[in-house]
Amino acid sequence: MSEAQAKAFPVGELLADYPLPTDGYDELLTPGGELRPAWSELLPALAAMGAEELTQRYDEAQRLLRENGVTFNAHEDSHGSQRAWTVDPIPLPIDGDEWAEIEAGLIQRSRLFERLLADLYGPRTVLRRGILPPELVHAHAGFLHAAWQSLPAGRRWLVFHGVTLARGADGRWLALADHAQAPSGAGYALENRITLARSMPTLYRDAPLRRLASFLETERVTLAKLPARPPDKPNVVLLTPGPGSQAYFEHAYLANYLSLSLVQGGDLVVRDGRVWLKTLGGLKAVDVILRRVTDAWCDPLELRGDSVLGVPGLLAAVRNGGVALANALGVAAVENPGLMPFLPALCRDLLGEELLLPSVASWWCGHALEREYVLANLGGLLVHQLGLEPRLIDGSRLGEEGRAALAARILARPTLYVAQQRIRPATAPVWDHGRLVAQPITLRAFTVAEDDGYRAMPGALAWVSQDGRNTGRGGIAKDVWVLAPAPQPHVSLLRQAHGPVVVTRDGDDLPSRVADNLFWLGRYGERYDARARLLREALTRLLEQGPEAEDNGCLPDLLVALDLELGEVEGGPRGRFLALRRVFLAEFDERDTDGLRDIFDGMLRNGRAVRDHLGDDSWRVLNRLRQSLAELPSPPSTMAGRKALEEHLTLLAAFFGLCNETMPHHYGWRFLDIGRFVERVLNTVALLELAFVKAHRPGVALWEVVLATTDNLTAYRRRYRSALHPAAILDLLLLDEDNPRSVGYQLRRLARQIQRLPKPPGSRYRSAEERLILQAQTTLALANIEALADSARDACEGRASEELAHLLAELHAPLFELSEAVMHGHFSHAETPRQLIEML
Repeated sequence: MSEAQAKAFPVGELLADYPLPTDGYDELLTPGGELRPAWSELLPALAAMGAEELTQRYDEAQRLLRENGVTFNAHEDSHGSQRAWTVDPIPLPIDGDEWAEIEAGLIQRSRLFERLLADLYGPRTVLRRGILPPELVHAHAGFLHAAWQSLPAGRRWLVFHGVTLARGADGRWLALADHAQAPSGAGYALENRITLARSMPTLYRDAPLRRLASFLETERVTLAKLPARPPDKPNVVLLTPGPGSQAYFEHAYLANYLSLSLVQGGDLVVRDGRVWLKTLGGLKAVDVILRRVTDAWCDPLELRGDSVLGVPGLLAAVRNGGVALANALGVAAVENPGLMPFLPALCRDLLGEELLLPSVASWWCGHALEREYVLANLGGLLVHQLGLEPRLIDGSRLGEEGRAALAARILARPTLYVAQQRIRPATAPVWDHGRLVAQPITLRAFTVAEDDGYRAMPGALAWVSQDGRNTGRGGIAKDVWVLAPAPQPHVSLLRQAHGPVVVTRDGDDLPSRVADNLFWLGRYGERYDARARLLREALTRLLEQGPEAEDNGCLPDLLVALDLELGEVEGGPRGRFLALRRVFLAEFDERDTDGLRDIFDGMLRNGRAVRDHLGDDSWRVLNRLRQSLAELPSPPSTMAGRKALEEHLTLLAAFFGLCNETMPHHYGWRFLDIGRFVERVLNTVALLELAFVKAHRPGVALWEVVLATTDNLTAYRRRYRSALHPAAILDLLLLDEDNPRSVGYQLRRLARQIQRLPKPPGSRYRSAEERLILQAQTTLALANIEALADSARDACEGRASEELAHLLAELHAPLFELSEAVMHGHFSHAETPRQLIEML
């Protein structure tokens, strides 16, 4: 950089360690060290912050991402090995004029693929006239023969299109890959923008960049127009593979942002040529499916028969015009890397235009000359193997024997192989521990159908990648700025409506799976709470007694309550102390299938499945709990474990408190509440049974544990101000309907919630769950109080309480069946038998 520029812009310190480009293209600096025009305003603004503030902004951005639970890998992994999404605080600016050229190329590419798909699954003129080799098309697993002529007239094949781009050493932008089945990344791009705008508000408020929200507004409008006869309010859903998907965060994010129902394959069913959503109120017709399930897995009847992600009969419903898909089934055909060498000819033939956005140099081995070139240069190429088991082979990582074996396979079946040039993408500045470093950057850009054409997102998702490939193994994402002549106003999808709006509230249109997940979210959360409370008491008493205690007090009973086994113990009191500590702390072990982490896995899995139904603050608390568990050693020390349990109990209370305060108190919240109190009442009954019926060491120590575990020590002392007495404990935890921790209160609350659940139209009788809760309430109401008092005296003298044992058993039976009754009555949709032939 020149001395004049160094004086004009306070960037000398910021660029102190940044290398000059010598063998490639750099987005920030020219080979001569001059600042590129797109950075002329951005870099001084960043430099003015200073290294310390930029680092603080970076940390703030990562904190926001962690709180929002932004991840890119499988959500089933909740033990901490999953990597959070990382965003770089240094945006990537692209000049508006340069972006206009990219935008034109992207739009043309989408138009070309739309025309190509219509031809491949229709008249197939490009195959008949030899413009495209039939063996190349049919060799690719993405070409679905079942999709031929499956799209009704007037419907689009390609509604959304993603293109991976990289800038080569000569400064030209190249298309590396196309994404048509489930083009993910737009949601992450928006989240990057929102996160950085919050962490660096002044920079983003004053920046002359084009906003992204208007692109998603176009997406929502396009989806609403997809049905052949769009209703006034079409039912549009987003079909996701589920929480196990790498991009599930984005699926939930987009569903919430676009006001769509987030559904999985099991939520949908095909009836009478239409797709229906299973809801609490029955089946609701679906007009449009924005799918994020790849082609082959969408319909187990006509595509992959082993799929549990799709909807049986979906392709038939599409043919009948019963539902519109975005994108249509079969679009994976344009993801064939072998198409790239033929795109210029296809563009001239189908559009009558020259291809604007070039692809990375590619060679299809079905042509002799190209095959010879590939075989002679295997060590420097990326080789795609087509077929039912596609593979990407990096020739540079193969030894001599490996290249020989690959060459033999290519010669045996040349039509199955496509080679591509390895490129080193252009570098851009990335913030790394207080300094700027140059890293190769790859982009994913997006288009959406709009009226008769396409519209490109005025920005992209960028990430650090050495060879232009996003492996999904991690990396750093960047926000892409498309520069505008002046700062543009903020655009939100939440804008003032013009004209009448039908006011709606949550009702029985809640998908049954969502209700199911909320029910189990409540059960797992309460299960974690109960186990954490018992474990906290166990660790507390273990620390109080120390390693030399001869008497372990109530610890053996706590082992029973936690369903743990101590095994053979040697070494006297100290050996027993160490064995108890090992068993209790093993609850934190991620390998324990019934431990705390396993229970939290269930809670987190169900929470992620209903991400779009939880408030932002609730979600942040749940992620804080996940992070706390992930940071805890396995196993921790006794003190660290107890301290962590205190924090977890507080976070659980905060989570359910926020759910109670922010979720509308309709069916979804009711099922969450029912799940919590089904679990709580079962735990309370089991705890009372242990303390007063089955205890090995009944007495004051165990009664104190009961009160502490239910957080009722303070209430007991305030009410009775005396020594512990079983009769008073039973009254407080069994009969007092004003105590949220008592069985009586919990039964009353369950009864109230169950009575307000949806019922089949015209039903005059109590449901199974209503009968069961009534049975439990009646059992408690008819309990012989005097006999229970006698049982309490027996407990004082260390004898089993027979009357209490009978009562608790009578309560447990209907409560144990209640969960199954709720699930069977509201979460399953058995098909009504239909008469297929007329009986004479």
